[in-house]
Amino acid sequence: MHDAAAAPEPSAAGWTHMIHGYAFLVVNEQGGPSGDRDFESVNHLMVSFGHALWGGEVSLLGTFSLEPVTVPPEGSPLLFQRGETYQGVLLIDRQHAHDMFMELAVAWDRALSKSVSFRAYVAPVGEAPVGPTAYTHRLSASAIPSAPLSHHNLDSTHLTADVISAGFTFGMVTIEAGVFHGSEPGENRFDIDGGPLDSYSGRVTVKPVDGLSLQVSAARREQPEALEEGNQTRQTISLMYEKQRPDGALAATIAWGRNLLPEDQVERGTLVEGLWTFKRLHTVTARFESVDRDVYELVNKTVRPETVPPDRTIVDTLTLGWMEAIPWLKQLDLTAGVNLTGYRYESVLDPTYGSHPVSGKAFVRLTFPPASAGAHHHH
Repeated sequence: MHDAAAAPEPSAAGWTHMIHGYAFLVVNEQGGPSGDRDFESVNHLMVSFGHALWGGEVSLLGTFSLEPVTVPPEGSPLLFQRGETYQGVLLIDRQHAHDMFMELAVAWDRALSKSVSFRAYVAPVGEAPVGPTAYTHRLSASAIPSAPLSHHNLDSTHLTADVISAGFTFGMVTIEAGVFHGSEPGENRFDIDGGPLDSYSGRVTVKPVDGLSLQVSAARREQPEALEEGNQTRQTISLMYEKQRPDGALAATIAWGRNLLPEDQVERGTLVEGLWTFKRLHTVTARFESVDRDVYELVNKTVRPETVPPDRTIVDTLTLGWMEAIPWLKQLDLTAGVNLTGYRYESVLDPTYGSHPVSGKAFVRLTFPPASAGAHHHH
């Protein structure tokens, strides 16, 4: 759902509208022999229009990104990341750019009683009902320009083709189900990838108190990977807390997900991240992750051939960051920050990654329109 720190603005003919976006300008230095460096921008723009319809409200939702232009075509350097392809080769140590069209959707919400409401959602490209709130919309992730390494275990389905979903909210409990096209987006970042409704998912979300939400979800995804045969089952569970305060914000997310792969392989990801903004100006942030990876992929930077037996290994990472508001630009919501990431892994990877690589990102973040301190618009 699109919501924001500010209320929707009324416009002509009974339509309300909201606009929100952010852009990071990042100097990215990934350490060790497998690392790389670049200057990049990760960014997105969200717009929504709402209007009364059939006793409820219809919403037109759009999310767009310039990353196909502002991130290298082979992806942003990010040690131990894997997923999607470039020129027919699996991306290893790279985070793919998001598509220009991240969401084009129509939603309809209607209250059925004081405590029961219904939502329908149709999207040529949009979010399937599985996983925690996507990192691009999580307050706890908003001061870290890197995608989580567990992105493809948890929330990569925030960019999915041909989604049809429906949900009921009963008080604090929301139950959703949907069908969608299972393939990951293709290498052309400027088009909309369509296909048959061959995959399905369900999610239960509980919000026991204000700011706290627990979700459990699963998806059956038909042939999601371009280079790897077979279907996937994804299972996730997460707990998220977000609290805006007059002097800042406090947010935390704990999430665990796994993909059940062919050959009885299991790919797991665990994430713990937090953010604290205080005195309206200062933000500290942290993200810990534990993911498992295929050793052959990491060493050879390509898909493991079927003739090589699987050998999986655990990689742990810790990112710590600091972000500072730039208060003398009152018209702009501008902050500057730095993140440092360290790693722990088995010595078998030392020749490929070095013994103790450290990665860093220095960035400026522009949020628009300017929000109150610490406010972060999100789904």
